[in-house]
Amino acid sequence: MQIFVSYPQGSTRAYEVDSDTSVESLKLMVENQTFIPSGLCRLVDANSTTLTGGSLAAMGIEEDDTVTLMLDVEGGMRRKWRKKRMRRLRRKRRKMRQRAR
Repeated sequence: MQIFVSYPQGSTRAYEVDSDTSVESLKLMVENQTFIPSGLCRLVDANSTTLTGGSLAAMGIEEDDTVTLMLDVEGGMRRKWRKKRMRRLRRKRRKMRQRAR
């Protein structure tokens, strides 16, 4: 069967797979084509459900379905830096309030 994988850049590529192909092997196929590590990939189908494990047929993927590839990258500040930044902002607000008086 043929499925389409939509990438974050906006492009779409077709893959020829069997219905009993696992999600992990599909991630490896994507890694071979795009050089994005399979550990950073997250595959989401049209119903906004993340494809975790098992075969594509078990996850409800059929012929000519489109699967979206999302990057699973952690973000945000370290806790220590966030705490320090919040202190700075509070101090700055206090100063501004005192100047306004």
